[in-house]
Amino acid sequence: MTKSSKKTNSVLRTFHYFWLALMQYKIRTFLVLLLIIVWIGISNVIQPLGISRIVGKLTDGETNLSAYTGVLLLAIVPSAINNLAVIRALDWLDWSLDAKCGEFLSKLAFTAVINQSMTFHNDRFSGSLTSAANKLPHAFINLKSGFVWDLFPLFLTIVFSVTTAFFICPPFAAVLAVYAIIYLIVAIFTYYKTRRVDEDLANAENKQTGQLADAITNELSVKSYARENFEKRRFSEATKHTREATFATARVSLWRNMSMNVVILITYVLILFLIVMSKKWFNLSIENTVFLYSLSNSLLSNMWTINHILRNVNRSFGDAKEMVEILDLPYIIDDKTDKPLKITDAEIEFSNVSFHHEKQKEKLFSEFDLTVHSGEHVGLVGVSGSGKTTLTKLLLRFADVNSGGIFIDGQNICDITQQSLRENIAYVPQETALFHRSIAENIAYAKPNSSMKKIKRAAKLANAEEFIKNLPDGYETLVGERGVKLSGGQCQRVAIARAILKDAPILVLDEATSALDSESEALIQEALNNLMKGRTSIVIAHRLSTVANLDRIVVLKDGKIVEEGSHKKLLKNNGEYSKLWSRQSGAFLKER
Repeated sequence: MTKSSKKTNSVLRTFHYFWLALMQYKIRTFLVLLLIIVWIGISNVIQPLGISRIVGKLTDGETNLSAYTGVLLLAIVPSAINNLAVIRALDWLDWSLDAKCGEFLSKLAFTAVINQSMTFHNDRFSGSLTSAANKLPHAFINLKSGFVWDLFPLFLTIVFSVTTAFFICPPFAAVLAVYAIIYLIVAIFTYYKTRRVDEDLANAENKQTGQLADAITNELSVKSYARENFEKRRFSEATKHTREATFATARVSLWRNMSMNVVILITYVLILFLIVMSKKWFNLSIENTVFLYSLSNSLLSNMWTINHILRNVNRSFGDAKEMVEILDLPYIIDDKTDKPLKITDAEIEFSNVSFHHEKQKEKLFSEFDLTVHSGEHVGLVGVSGSGKTTLTKLLLRFADVNSGGIFIDGQNICDITQQSLRENIAYVPQETALFHRSIAENIAYAKPNSSMKKIKRAAKLANAEEFIKNLPDGYETLVGERGVKLSGGQCQRVAIARAILKDAPILVLDEATSALDSESEALIQEALNNLMKGRTSIVIAHRLSTVANLDRIVVLKDGKIVEEGSHKKLLKNNGEYSKLWSRQSGAFLKER
């Protein structure tokens, strides 16, 4: 596909989503179009007609006030209807469409982003995604408002002015028609020149927002490594691109406006000449001459709005482009059916699994097999990069296997809904991220309708109750963005409390105690043991004391199982596990 066709496709797809939003509210949309026709018909035809008739009577020397009654009503009543009823109703309908369609598009953008895979999110700035999602409804509002108040009225003004003028003076109508055609040709030609620079400006602004969000999100790293000046330079580079894109837009806009001004000036001189010669050449009355001048003046002044219209159109398409492309993206991880997972024994089987990360040719897993029996507690250990966390992500369908399958109670997880799969797994990740909400809300995230009694019980079992009670607002304390107001251990205990409250048949703990000190770990280990009772559990740990008492320990190396068995059995084997254990227990100090 060529570059121009991609742009055209982007425009068409933007229209598609905006039209989809409008069609949710068909009656309002139809009423808006109808009211615009009434508004332009009154303001561009009926009102000038009334004024011209008044001028005609004044020219005839009419002094009797009663003779002006009809033409006064023709000039005043339609104006009152326009200003007091038509435009006010149009205002209300326009605002309501902004609110309703904006809400529809915001939800559409949120759904598209939130349903994308972890791979999609890992490759993008969260700040840029936020900017793109926010710009979509604003782009719609700008484009629709431009259509309601500028584009459609301009089209109607051209039609009404040329048609009305034709019945009075065909040559005059021909001049207006030719002027409109030439002006539109110049406008469309310059539109393609300005569209690219407006898209560049929108992209630069998105990148600037992404850079800003990235630096603010990682404020702790910025300060702890004294990299404020480095981040300032990076942000300055982003703002420089935005500035350059803004100036490029300004230069193209100035050139476009100059072209438009030339066309308007030439047409204005020609119309004035025709007005002056109207009596001699066309034998027009004064009132018809005034009427034609009013029509042409209205058309000329309205045609200038094409500059604003095209700028608005360019900016709107540029703002919407990134989000429209995301809306058109297929989901990397998608539900093939609407069949839910049905848990009977909660047995997990990795069967002949092969997998490699995107953009990596070498396979992490090749024909990998592992079965975790119903109610069994299995630990996964090994050096970093051995595939422990990747296995849990495959189980949760954050990524799909390249071949083979993962089964729960004989059901391939690719043949069930992702929601039902994850509803049956309580997952505590290695890096706990909390919402900027209260502690109670964060714990209850697994089950939002849980009672305060159940929330507190889960916190107690996770050994979180004591520190929560000492906080200023207790369970109502806001934890800050990503839980920054809490320590790492406190965050992890809140996450463990959330998993306890979920009460799912399958439990996955990915370094769930990594941020705890030895005392806290000892206190929480009992809670985790209680949590694992009767549940199929997979526990990932670098700290081997966490998995020492599990039913089975699986040792991974380079995506392969090199050992498995109980803690005692593996120590006796004097293999990979024994080496890991010796290093952690301090034996390596004696070897120096």
